[in-house]
Amino acid sequence: MNAGSNRFLEGFSAAGRERLLAGMAREDYPDGNYLFREGDPADGVCLVLEGEVEIVKAAGNREEILGVFKPGDFLGEVAVFDGHGRSTDARAKGRVLIGKIPSAPLLEVLDREPVAITLRLFQNVLNHLRRTNDLFVHEVVHKEKLSLVGEMANALMHDIRNPIAGIRLSADLVNMNHTDADTVHCCNGIRLQCDRLVGMAAELLEFSRGETKLNLVPTDTTAFLRQFQTLNEEYFRTSGVEFKLKAIPAEVVVDSMRLMRLLQNLVTNAVEALGNTPGAWVEINAWVEGPVFYLKVSDNGPGIPDEIKDRLFEPFVTHGKKHGTGLGMAIVKNVATAHGGKITYETSRDKGSSFLVAIPQPSAPSI
Repeated sequence: MNAGSNRFLEGFSAAGRERLLAGMAREDYPDGNYLFREGDPADGVCLVLEGEVEIVKAAGNREEILGVFKPGDFLGEVAVFDGHGRSTDARAKGRVLIGKIPSAPLLEVLDREPVAITLRLFQNVLNHLRRTNDLFVHEVVHKEKLSLVGEMANALMHDIRNPIAGIRLSADLVNMNHTDADTVHCCNGIRLQCDRLVGMAAELLEFSRGETKLNLVPTDTTAFLRQFQTLNEEYFRTSGVEFKLKAIPAEVVVDSMRLMRLLQNLVTNAVEALGNTPGAWVEINAWVEGPVFYLKVSDNGPGIPDEIKDRLFEPFVTHGKKHGTGLGMAIVKNVATAHGGKITYETSRDKGSSFLVAIPQPSAPSI
């Protein structure tokens, strides 16, 4: 991004803007590095040119992310103007390029600017502060929602363990007394669904706490899709959608149950988007290329609405669902990221959507 188009410079005269840009230093920060820490002296205003910056505040033994600043935003101006130290930490989220305008030249330029221009600058700064406050409130509400989700998941885990254990034990007893193929198949299905239900509740609890514990085991792409199909036989049959599943045989090391949940969320979203469209289909592909395991879910639905494209993987973002929680896609991204992978998508209005999950295998670096 061109530094001259940053919102901080909108209030300056052309001459003042040129002087500030001439004295600006470009600083590159790798992921996780701090632009400044709470209490540091105010050495300048930071213009975000590339990447994203997290505003972080210590809260006892943990930290709170108050907001995320993107290209075009600026930070650190209040500490420069009031002469006090930094009130929060600022940390790079991914690689970040910053344009830093030092405090002394900034104050000198302000001293030379006409009063009207200085007032316009402070109006821009106040508007920026209001937006920052909105970000803070959004984060607080977001964390409160996650806290409620965690309480619900914890209660759910407590309440379902005994009934699920009873159902599983009953399936074992039936299996011991009836060894015909159909009964064995049904009992295996009951056990799988029980494990799946407990796993979903545990996953929801972990998600609310911002953690993911993987159980990585070797499996096969064909076995993985076959198990997914077994778990969803009735859903596939009654959905009114044609399902196409294809796997190129290869061994992978993944948390199968987590990936089942990821795949379930993608498929459920696709089916809901398709509705009762004639000729509706969902295609699932699994393959390994190089050191990466790929899962792809495609459909011929209406595409992703413009309103949520940029926030698709954020928690509590939903569109057009009467009973949607907005957690499905956030969990999808969380599972992919926990595996060291990533998820991307392509979508086109009335032509469908395609999601691609890429998961590096143990010998490969994270994506």
